[in-house]
Amino acid sequence: MLNVKNKHKLTLIIVHASDSYRQLIIDMLREEGFCNFDQASDGLQAFHILKKRSIDIILSGMEMPEMNGLSLLKVVSGDQTLFQIPFLLMTPSMSKEMVIEAGRCGVAGILIEPMSHNALKQKMSSLMAGSIDEEEKKTEKLFDAALKLTKEGDFDKALGVCEAIVEKEEDAEVYYNIGYIKTNQKKFDEALVAFRKAVLLDNLHARAYKMIGEVYSKKGDPKKAKHFFEKAGDIFLERNMDQEAEAAFGEVIKISPDTVNVYNSLGIIYRKKKDYGGAVKQYLKALKVDADDENILYNLGRVYLEDKKVGDAKKTFKRALEIDPGFKEAKKMLQAIEVAF
Repeated sequence: MLNVKNKHKLTLIIVHASDSYRQLIIDMLREEGFCNFDQASDGLQAFHILKKRSIDIILSGMEMPEMNGLSLLKVVSGDQTLFQIPFLLMTPSMSKEMVIEAGRCGVAGILIEPMSHNALKQKMSSLMAGSIDEEEKKTEKLFDAALKLTKEGDFDKALGVCEAIVEKEEDAEVYYNIGYIKTNQKKFDEALVAFRKAVLLDNLHARAYKMIGEVYSKKGDPKKAKHFFEKAGDIFLERNMDQEAEAAFGEVIKISPDTVNVYNSLGIIYRKKKDYGGAVKQYLKALKVDADDENILYNLGRVYLEDKKVGDAKKTFKRALEIDPGFKEAKKMLQAIEVAF
């Protein structure tokens, strides 16, 4: 059963093998007022996230490596801490057997891919029906109105609606919207107050941290801007929101091109996308700043190995071991290469 919450307070996990399809689903859900997301590329990764963080709704694709959507549904339905989370299964085709099996495991709904915006909207509306009380419904309508006014550029009216909401109940997403409006009005100090309230209420509110970074950039304080862009990027990366993480880390690089850990994070993002050339470029940039960072060399070696460049991988792992002879992971990688190749 769905917890009693406004939709902008819910956290959804989107599980699908395609990065671009996950982003498409998130874009459609944002249009419907949902704000908080995790992502996973397969069922096993999703299950680890579900055991680590509180998730309110699961939208999962069917065909994925490691663990497919139906297997994830079975695992979730059999877990005492997760079985009540509504589970929507997205699939390009379905058989009678699949529908029966998914039904036995308590699936909340099945969506046929590729799905239209309207089909997703209807399914989410059906899922949300009756899940919130009258007061929550009033708050949701006010929040939707505030978002609409903000998009239309009517900032004064939007601000009035947001302030009316927080007078009744403090809400991280509403404070974020207030901060966004104040930023557009160039009231930067007031914007910072609102964004700080958002992160106090939700210390993993990556979009608020990113906006704090943007405000400090506008105020001419690059040191503080860099800190908050990094904070946002780290949270986005942890949630597998790679597109947003890349954008946040890109802002850090603009401010401080010699930030080694950011190049490392960007390398991780590109490696996950199997853009091995892009990942190598990022790790090599990091090594230009610090040529003796054994962890960067190890990560670079892993990219070479995944890209089937075994010779380059061996050289890189050996270099990491020259710097740190006790580097166990690099030793294991070299031993594995010797056995396999």
